[in-house]
Amino acid sequence: MTNKQRTRTDYAASILGARGSMSVGGGAYSEYGGATTCVLVRFAGHTALLDAGTGLLNLPAELLTAPSLPLLLTHAHADHLLGLPLCPYVMRRGARLEIYGRTRNGLDAETQARRLLSPPLWPVGPEKLPAEIAFHDLPDEFYLGADSRAASRETGGIHVKTMEGEHPNGVSLLRLERDGRSVVLMTDCTLTERVWGDALEFARGCSLLLCDGQYGDDEWRVCSGFGHNSWKTAARFARECGARNARIIHHDPFHTDAILNEAAHETEEICPGCAFAKEGEVIAL
Repeated sequence: MTNKQRTRTDYAASILGARGSMSVGGGAYSEYGGATTCVLVRFAGHTALLDAGTGLLNLPAELLTAPSLPLLLTHAHADHLLGLPLCPYVMRRGARLEIYGRTRNGLDAETQARRLLSPPLWPVGPEKLPAEIAFHDLPDEFYLGADSRAASRETGGIHVKTMEGEHPNGVSLLRLERDGRSVVLMTDCTLTERVWGDALEFARGCSLLLCDGQYGDDEWRVCSGFGHNSWKTAARFARECGARNARIIHHDPFHTDAILNEAAHETEEICPGCAFAKEGEVIAL
């Protein structure tokens, strides 16, 4: 089957979790969801998971029998990692999860995960889960092969590019490309003047931009040092980088559906078509 014969849904990003900082629940959050950050990207048979927030528990049933899955971590703050120990995939013997993360504060990805997922904070460490979990350093640029492990340009796969952003303890921005489609995840990164230009080039012309926009203007006056953005900044960035499609992600746990729906009017004026990501949404690339 050629690329032209494939349906658009062969290339898609599924929002498994769009919330930031803390998962929430209840009727006031039914439209945008309460699970924390996790995105599933599909490129015509090649699959990647981005971040392991509680949205990881929403992994589609057809992937639970995959022999291996790659998981790329932007960083290991708790809201981006807490889906890992209860994800149905890691409860299956014979499964293999390939986790890629950058060393932070002198700790590699495995040590970061174990710091959180170990007694007394959590009763079960990664080594006690039924699935095999392998940790890898997240390179600046590499290819993910069909077996979820690092490959080469010649063998093909998903082309992954990374860039360091502005966030307490650090964060990796992710760009995944294949067959002329691309997804950029820029969560937990304050788009300061120092990184703005490089980030624009990193995201330039992507099929889908997922950009942190946790706060409104009034909140930003208090929260500007927390490592996030205002939703107006996210919308302006989406417009300037020329993203073909854009979603604002990492919603504040206190922002109900009503607040986000009202905020959507502001972002639409800045960047037409830029919307707030919804848990369960599947976006064609």
